[in-house]
Amino acid sequence: MRKKSQSWFVPLLILFAVLWVIGKKDPPPAQVQPKPPSAANTLVSPPTVSLPTPAPSVDQYVNADKLNVRDQPDGKIISKLSRGDTIQVFEQRAEWVRISTDGQPAKWLSSKSLCSGTNCFIVSKPKPSPVPLQPTRRQTPEYGSSCLCSSASVCIGPRGGRYCITSGGNKRYGV
Repeated sequence: MRKKSQSWFVPLLILFAVLWVIGKKDPPPAQVQPKPPSAANTLVSPPTVSLPTPAPSVDQYVNADKLNVRDQPDGKIISKLSRGDTIQVFEQRAEWVRISTDGQPAKWLSSKSLCSGTNCFIVSKPKPSPVPLQPTRRQTPEYGSSCLCSSASVCIGPRGGRYCITSGGNKRYGV
């Protein structure tokens, strides 16, 4: 009777050995990366709280000589940016934009001093308009009295000599 009770043990041992050999020959499975749930799974799975997806960042440029970076809109100044610095906008609230990614300390700027587009921040300096040249007036010297030769008036010098002033401003004696 003892022989019958051991007869089931031998086939079980053989089956175990065969399974062990087959399992040994298979290559190890590659690491499975988690995949996002498919549409069918999302319909079956219980509803979860969905976080709003962040809008793609937009590149903008600083269009002010100095722009304050703040910890919150209308908050404390934490640093400054200069004209032409490139920033990425991740969120916009009224006239304020957030330039920090999620998980980083908040950094806010005034959107009034930002522009988009290449070289939008360059200040165009107007060319100075040339000052029109005015003809120079030739000033005749003032002699205290009008003794111009053209007016037929004659002046008398300190020693009694008579003279008049020419159009060039010179004295002409013997008049």
